[in-house]
Amino acid sequence: MAYSWSEYRCFMGGRFVTGIRGFKYKASRVTEPIYAEGDEVVDVGVGNREYSAEMTALQAEIEAIISAGGGDPFKIPPFTIVHSFIPENGVGKIVTDVMEDCRFTEIEKAMEQGATFMEVTTPIFVKKIKYNTTSPY
Repeated sequence: MAYSWSEYRCFMGGRFVTGIRGFKYKASRVTEPIYAEGDEVVDVGVGNREYSAEMTALQAEIEAIISAGGGDPFKIPPFTIVHSFIPENGVGKIVTDVMEDCRFTEIEKAMEQGATFMEVTTPIFVKKIKYNTTSPY
């Protein structure tokens, strides 16, 4: 089933985030070839997992986030972000991904002449991502 933007919902900081314009998040794992005799890989070593995310939101949404930190987005306690894809026609599976222990690492505002609105893209530190989970916590 392919999901559309109209079926996407974001819950963060105790409320639905209606000013979100885009997002991306990923999980990765260190994977390294192990060499020994000769020039071919003899085994594969796996290491730590890493998670990262990015959110694009309207300026008003970013202002609400900054206000939640008392004017400092870096003082907001760690929070959970729940991404849900809910089929509008009732056909298909609800998919829920949960990002735990999130923190803003950078806020940069920018705008150019002629713009009719401001959107802000900000990286987010993520401790863990649970993909396709039935429990948001």
